[in-house]
Amino acid sequence: MSYFSNQLRTTDKIILSALILLTLFGVAVTDVSPASAHKYWLMMIFIFALGAIISGWQRSADKSEKTRVVTSQLLHWGTTLVAVAIVYIFFHSGQIQNETISLMVVLILALSAFLDGPHVGWHFSVIGILLGICAVIISYLDQYIWIIAIIAILLVTAAYAWNKLKGRSTE
Repeated sequence: MSYFSNQLRTTDKIILSALILLTLFGVAVTDVSPASAHKYWLMMIFIFALGAIISGWQRSADKSEKTRVVTSQLLHWGTTLVAVAIVYIFFHSGQIQNETISLMVVLILALSAFLDGPHVGWHFSVIGILLGICAVIISYLDQYIWIIAIIAILLVTAAYAWNKLKGRSTE
């Protein structure tokens, strides 16, 4: 089975939509308070981990596979937290500014979500791409919320269209 051939289940669609909406909310939080937005993005790591575990769990056929999915996801997202902890160490040592923490956490979250896609579903890679685009746009543009909202709408539309197209081709 190919990476892109997995049809999104209803749970995956809910997770995709929720994570994208939470990402857009996080971008708004970052716009309003860049110095404290890192707390929101830190919390998002736990939410992404939960979404990944649920997506992987529902795809698992038996108890041993479910155990493997939970274990691998806890390891994957646990190492994401370790990377973020290192960012906080850099901050406390004075090597990075408070406003930079949010961008670094978003970038780590983007990479983790993208890399988790082959394991729990391609929709996580789509969210990772959106987060990566967000990190770049936030760092270069002052008025970025509308650009990111348009990109998010385009990505969600493309993901759902792809899913619908794949559903027709397997019938």
